[in-house]
Amino acid sequence: MNNKLNIYYYLVLLVLCSGCNTYTTFYSKTYTANSINDTSKVYRLDLSNQNLEILPNYVTNYKDLKMIDLSNNPNLKLDQVFKKLNLLVRLEVLNLDNMNISTLPESIKMLSHLKQISIAHNPNLNLERTFDLISELPIEFINLKGNNIEELPGNISKLHTLKDVNLSYNKLKGKESYIHLGALPRLYSLWLDHNDLDELPVTIGLLDQVHFLYIDHNNLKVLPNEMSEMKKTWVVHAGYNKFRELPEVFTKMRSLFMTHVNNNNIQSIPEVYSTQKYTLSGLILDNNPINKTEKRKAQKLFKGFFLLSFEQKKQ
Repeated sequence: MNNKLNIYYYLVLLVLCSGCNTYTTFYSKTYTANSINDTSKVYRLDLSNQNLEILPNYVTNYKDLKMIDLSNNPNLKLDQVFKKLNLLVRLEVLNLDNMNISTLPESIKMLSHLKQISIAHNPNLNLERTFDLISELPIEFINLKGNNIEELPGNISKLHTLKDVNLSYNKLKGKESYIHLGALPRLYSLWLDHNDLDELPVTIGLLDQVHFLYIDHNNLKVLPNEMSEMKKTWVVHAGYNKFRELPEVFTKMRSLFMTHVNNNNIQSIPEVYSTQKYTLSGLILDNNPINKTEKRKAQKLFKGFFLLSFEQKKQ
C-alpha cells in the first residue's frame, strides 16, 4: 500500500508540474511595473490589462526575466514587442491571452528560447499560420483555450517539442484533429474538457503517447474501445459527463493507474471489472447515484485500490 501511495503522490506531482497553467506558476513571485525594486531579481512580469500600445523600454532592463504576461492589451504592436523581447535571452514563457490576435508577426521567430506560449481566448487566430511561425521554437506547452477551434490544422505536427496542449473550451469534434495530435511524439498531457463532446472519435486511440487525458465537462455517455490503444495513459479525468456505468475500456488501458469519473450518472459497475485483470488502482466515483448494493460490490472489487471514493454532496 505504501508503494502505491508513493506512486500516487509522484503522479500528482507530475500533474502539477506538467499542468496547463504552468505559465502562471513558474519562477517565483510575479511583479508588476509598480512593484519592482531590484531589476536583477525579476523573473516574472505582469503587464496585462494596461492598455498598452508599445512595450515599455524598461522591460529590456530585466535581464533575468523568464515570464511575461501581456494579456488583454489588444492594441499592443506585437512586432515591436517581439523585437524587444528578443534581447531577453532567458525568456521562456509568453502570455498573449485576450489580445484579439488574428495573425502573429514573423518576429516571434526571434524568441529562440520560448518554451511556453498562451494564446487563449483569441477566436480569430489563424492557427495554421501560428503553427508555421513557431515550428522552429522549442515550444513545450501551448494554451489554445477558448479559441472556438473545430479542427486543428495538420501542421501542428511540426511542433516536435510539444508536450502539453490545452484545448479546453473549444469545439474539437473532427477525427482528423486527433490524427494530427497523434503525430506529436512528445505529447504528454492533453486537455479536451469543455468541448461539448457527445462522443470521442475512434482516432483517439492514436494518442498512444499521452499520459494525462482530460475529457471532463463534456456530454460523453460511452467511450470508444479504441482508447485501449492508448498504451501509455496513466490518468484520465472524465468527470461531469453522462456515463450511466463505469466505462469498460478502463480495464483495457494497459498503463491506466487512476481515473476520475465523478459527477456522472453512474449506477452500476460492469461485470468485466470482476473477471479481468487491469492496472487501475485509483478511482473517484464521487457524486454518482450508485445504490448500496453496487457500492458494496465496488468496495469488494476495488478493495486493493490506494484510493476509492464514493462521496456525495451534502443536501
